[in-house]
Amino acid sequence: MKKSLAIGGKLLFTGIIVFVLLIANLFIGLKLKDREDAKNTAVSNIGIAGGGNFYLSDVCIVVPYVQHKKINGKYQVYKKGQSTIHAKVLDYSADIKTEDRKLGIYSAKIFTGEIKISGEFLCNLRNNSEYTYDFAGSKFFVGLKDRSIIEAPEFIVNDIKYKTSMNVTGGADQNFTDKHNGIISDMKYREGVNSFSTVLKIRGAEQFSVLVNSDQAKLSVASDCTTPGFSDFEYLPKTRKITDEGFTAEWFVPFGSAELKSVLGFKIHQGIDVYKMVYRAVIYGFLFIIVPFIVLFLFEIFLKVNLHPVNYLLCGAASIVFFLLLLSFSEHIPFFAAYLVSAAASGVVTSFYVGSITRMPKTGFEMMGVFLVMYGYLYCSLKSEDYALLIGSIFAFILIAVLMIFTRKVDWNNLRDSVENEKKLT
Repeated sequence: MKKSLAIGGKLLFTGIIVFVLLIANLFIGLKLKDREDAKNTAVSNIGIAGGGNFYLSDVCIVVPYVQHKKINGKYQVYKKGQSTIHAKVLDYSADIKTEDRKLGIYSAKIFTGEIKISGEFLCNLRNNSEYTYDFAGSKFFVGLKDRSIIEAPEFIVNDIKYKTSMNVTGGADQNFTDKHNGIISDMKYREGVNSFSTVLKIRGAEQFSVLVNSDQAKLSVASDCTTPGFSDFEYLPKTRKITDEGFTAEWFVPFGSAELKSVLGFKIHQGIDVYKMVYRAVIYGFLFIIVPFIVLFLFEIFLKVNLHPVNYLLCGAASIVFFLLLLSFSEHIPFFAAYLVSAAASGVVTSFYVGSITRMPKTGFEMMGVFLVMYGYLYCSLKSEDYALLIGSIFAFILIAVLMIFTRKVDWNNLRDSVENEKKLT
């Protein structure tokens, strides 16, 4: 009876220790959030300095006009504006090279390259009683941020080369060119088919995208990026090939329009997000506290050792420090290496400690086996995000089943006799 009361008291103290360690695990989670915020800020600053998301928003011909309205039987000037003519066919071809840029201990990818654009425009505007067009004032426009361009390009319209300038928005009339940033040039408007081509030297970060507002469009991209993402855009590539050297992809939109405005492109994934991986690991922190405690408790029952609550506290603390080590190392070395070093450090020191306090080296090796299973399970769970719940459920079931099997003959009301009887039976 006294043995049972002593075990009950120890369980109470152990429960308090578990609670304290879970709070410590919570603080590690908060520290993880701080580090992730610092990383996101650094990546954002690198991206801004690298030009930001590349977005080609428009390719069109802009024609000024004067609209007349019949007042008191006579046509009078009603308002001035700009008409936009979008392409019948556009062909984009991009060659993108990526590079890593660092800010402190953090790094992010930016890209540079060129995009060739060619297309055909059907121009059929004509003066009438309501509209008078200023064809001599026609402009060719490509919508881009100024930070997305490395050097000023030339536009070739109907086989004539034109110098370009950056269009500045903010005019009072709120015409098309007052509301859109981009590169603009003069052009000689002609009725019928107008051809266009240019080569843009570009830069950007995180995302490359092109807005399609032509009747038909094709986009082809070749890049050394090995981690592209295509699912955040209206169209997936018609064909794509991803290798260790990079990727190629082609999009084709056969029935686009100025109203549809489909966006094609890709995102550059920055590789493994170690903070998300560590966060998912921290979620399982309670297992790394409870499982070693259960094993220590079984050692007390079956091996007749008397462990102090401080022994439980130190073993639990070593298990919790694993997550702090994982967070720290993963910022400097690959995640797998960080996981291996952290798991080995925490598992070895705890196993050595258990072997020493029980004065039985065998228990240390047994504890090492427990940690090997736990750390192996956790890594498989981290790598298999879609099956994490299934893996966790199976692991929890196996843990409970093993505990039930090992303690099935224990008389919890008379621990000393039940353990002795079980040893005689075995």
